[in-house]
Amino acid sequence: MPTKRHKLTNVKLQDGGGKMLFPGMHQESLHKLNEIHRKHEYNLKSCSVKCLQSIEDLENECEKLNLYFNNGKLYEVDLILERKIQEGETFYLVKWKNYEMKYNTWEPDYHLVGCQDLISYFEDLNSSSGKLSRNMLVHFIRELTTRKPYDTLTLIKLLSLINGTSEDEIDKLKLTFTQMKHKARETLEFSFSKLIRVKQKLLDLMKFSEERKSVLVKLKEWEREINAFNPAPYIEVENNVDLEEAPADFQFIHDYITTSVTINEEPVAFCSCDNCFENKNSCCPLDSDAHFAYNKYRRLQLLPGYPVYECNKMCKCGKDCSNRVVQNGQKVKVAIFRTSNGRGWGLKTLETIQKDQFVLEYLGEIVTSDEAEMRGNIYDYVERSYLFDLDYGEENCQYTVDAGHVGNAAHFINHSCDPNLHVFAVWINQQDPHLPRLAFFARKKINRGEELTFDYKMVKNHGRFGDQPSQLEERIPCKCNSRNCKNYLF
Repeated sequence: MPTKRHKLTNVKLQDGGGKMLFPGMHQESLHKLNEIHRKHEYNLKSCSVKCLQSIEDLENECEKLNLYFNNGKLYEVDLILERKIQEGETFYLVKWKNYEMKYNTWEPDYHLVGCQDLISYFEDLNSSSGKLSRNMLVHFIRELTTRKPYDTLTLIKLLSLINGTSEDEIDKLKLTFTQMKHKARETLEFSFSKLIRVKQKLLDLMKFSEERKSVLVKLKEWEREINAFNPAPYIEVENNVDLEEAPADFQFIHDYITTSVTINEEPVAFCSCDNCFENKNSCCPLDSDAHFAYNKYRRLQLLPGYPVYECNKMCKCGKDCSNRVVQNGQKVKVAIFRTSNGRGWGLKTLETIQKDQFVLEYLGEIVTSDEAEMRGNIYDYVERSYLFDLDYGEENCQYTVDAGHVGNAAHFINHSCDPNLHVFAVWINQQDPHLPRLAFFARKKINRGEELTFDYKMVKNHGRFGDQPSQLEERIPCKCNSRNCKNYLF
């Protein structure tokens, strides 16, 4: 029995509302979860109890006994992912609500107090008997219509199944998520005999839904990760197509990185303009025999192939200068999304983009041409290239940007034979002619929700995206579906 002022922070309780709480966590699991909660004290070690009273009643009892009551951290079960038998004891792999997947733990069944609905659904769904019950259907529909992140894909599949039509037909209806939820709930009003006719397909969809839950959780974790230190607008991640998770071997960066190339960002040429737009004929571009790149609305006014010279950190003008565009960073909201025609991940805009507006840079690792040649052989093998030569105006390329394993959202931009973006070489603080920055501008007005694309086979400002077919053993088919598609990517 605890003495006066002992803290009952290791006593886990189930409240009267029936929340799925964890009353007696295995010591190894407790240690793992509490790594991020060091501030809590646990004076009663290895204490596990099943509470037969609500938290409010227990607080009152402790007050009568002159005891300090602290219910501590309550761990709520979010998902049951797997099951195993170890030395005759049943364990479940648990994903905890509001905790990342890395904090998943294996727990014995007797620890999961208040989780009988979850356990029963998991066991029934994975039973070899293949039974379908009304309780299973109720649990499935409730989770599908209330759980976040919302699973639009499974909803469309369900509506397709119960209406006996294709997923494409359901998609064409352009139903809102609220409308789809309402129609899904109508399934509970169907006669059970009608549902039995599609029993196996319904069970398969339920299993698919469980897989999707894990995928969506992981994608949401990735979304938070890439935005943790992201100076650009929040990047959304969307997969309404399949069970693909986040790329395992890709890291987001917010500027170019290099280990083999020296980058000198001390400008040797700069301007002393008070108003660069009004003095554009004597501003920074003039030092490089170039044209002023932007109009008064900060829209690009150069033809493809011309260089962009922006004002730099040594210039007298301020951050609101009309010749400071790329350096002020990405302003357009974008989403990484899963394409539906086998092109993997893509990038789309979440807002309207005007013609000649700056969209985003192409970031990655700057490597030497020799290193790029070796990496190019690997990319050729996997039929994918992220190498972009920095060869503006020269036949002999010295450096290349590799966005294969490190980069920004531009890593996910797909090819199109009729692209809506084009790339320009930009110089700011780094004025070495061999080391421009790469910036994408809109070739035309781009509507909200439209995929962002550029031509991998660029003639000007081209990179290794433009290698000739003879360099590859097999030609790669193009899937851009544009009206002027060339049928082959390389």
